[in-house]
Amino acid sequence: MLKAKTDELLEIVPKNLIPLLRNLDFKRAEEEIKKAQALNVKILFLDDENFPLELKNYDFTTPILYAWGNLELLKKLKFSIVGTRKPSEYGKNIAYKFSNILSQKLVIVSGGAIGIDTYAHLGAFPNTIVVLGSGIDILHPKSNEKLFKKIYNEGGLIISQFPIGTKPSKETFPIRNLTISALSIGVLLVEGSEDSGALITAKYAFELNKDVFTIPNRIDVPQAKGPIKLIKEHIAQIVESPEDILLNFGLGTNKNIKDIELTEFEKKVYEKIISRVSIDELLEVFPNYSELITALTSLELKGLIRQIGNSYERV
Repeated sequence: MLKAKTDELLEIVPKNLIPLLRNLDFKRAEEEIKKAQALNVKILFLDDENFPLELKNYDFTTPILYAWGNLELLKKLKFSIVGTRKPSEYGKNIAYKFSNILSQKLVIVSGGAIGIDTYAHLGAFPNTIVVLGSGIDILHPKSNEKLFKKIYNEGGLIISQFPIGTKPSKETFPIRNLTISALSIGVLLVEGSEDSGALITAKYAFELNKDVFTIPNRIDVPQAKGPIKLIKEHIAQIVESPEDILLNFGLGTNKNIKDIELTEFEKKVYEKIISRVSIDELLEVFPNYSELITALTSLELKGLIRQIGNSYERV
């Protein structure tokens, strides 16, 4: 790849990264590969089959990813759980519970920090990915080194976008947060202050058109300030259970329509929503707008359909 022509590179590398590739020090690259091999770390390039597809979609993506552990997790649907380093007992319990249930259908991604991140990894173990804000050889924070090694040894994955030996800093953490958001189909902020890194991760996700969720909490605790801010700014939607998130992505438990009481009109509308259908298409069949909206709202409240923009689909 490093010797490829520009036209060839454009097929696999964002245009703004090509100068970076051209300026690579080959001797240094060889040394980096040797260091990675000694650590049992895989170096993934953009053209590698294991390089996550989610990261290929963005110009800010670095062309190299360091991976330590189970690469198969990169090919699965991923969801992020993030939050404060100083969680309440309530926050710890919620992070663990949500992660544990969501990890049955999704790989849980977080930043490996103490606090909410730790409980997210523990709840999902070993179906979890740690995204480091340092080089892959510097397991930061040190207090979680045992956890990281356990994740590696038992089927999880540790990744980093930074060269081996890179120390964590105020410059690396925002990049780490952006990577967490980009990797995932959505982000759950459990607790956080108004200026926490977790809040930045959630805002990145929103800017990338990812779904952002948060948890109800007491308004008089500092850990609630971040979630409240996201709710006020219409960035995050409130969820009360892991099932709310799974249903949002069409991954929830399928409900049997025979067990749910529906009006005759609701049944007719439901029967027309075989695949995703727009409100305009439904109005061609059911021209009474008020009656149709009432039925759609009822079906949505009963957990049978969900709205996506101006369209509806079955859950």
